Amino acid sequence: MPSILGAIMLQTFYYAVAMLFGIIILAFLQKGFFWKYVKVRLSFGRLILVKIRSTIRDYFSVGEMEEGFIVFKIKKEKYRISISPEDKPFYRCLAANWIDISEENWGICKTNYATVSGFDPKKYSDLLTRALMRPSVTSNQEKIILVLLIFTMVLVIAAIYMGYKNGQSLDALKGVPDLIRGVKATVIGGSAV
Repeated sequence: MPSILGAIMLQTFYYAVAMLFGIIILAFLQKGFFWKYVKVRLSFGRLILVKIRSTIRDYFSVGEMEEGFIVFKIKKEKYRISISPEDKPFYRCLAANWIDISEENWGICKTNYATVSGFDPKKYSDLLTRALMRPSVTSNQEKIILVLLIFTMVLVIAAIYMGYKNGQSLDALKGVPDLIRGVKATVIGGSAV
């Protein structure tokens, strides 16, 4: 019995090593985002994921709110940016709180939730429903009759063609009995002589 338990433990160890390598590769490919996201996610809303937008690429940091300031570190250097309550710069993504900061002026990128004017989703939904549910030009019964008519025409053409081919082969067989009688008469006449 201990050998089965040992085999199970060994297989569990192999799976754990494979998963650990997968997580390390994932963290390496995401260039530091993964561990910061995990840290923010495990803080249950206390920490905020800071996305610093630069001209070359975006990079991430972990920040937290302190007395109206967002505080975060980049390469062991601490940054503090003031946030007014009416700005509402935070948003939710991947089940975590995020804030975007521009690296050019070290200001907060505001989330603008302005709507596009002139778009009525109810109206367009109704138009789409009407287009999908419009009555068809031909009924299903007419379609079935048309398919049966075409199938019948194909069968009639096939029957005419087969009859023509059989007629040619019957014409070729009409001379066979005369040929057989001539061969018999020659054989009989040859043996009688």
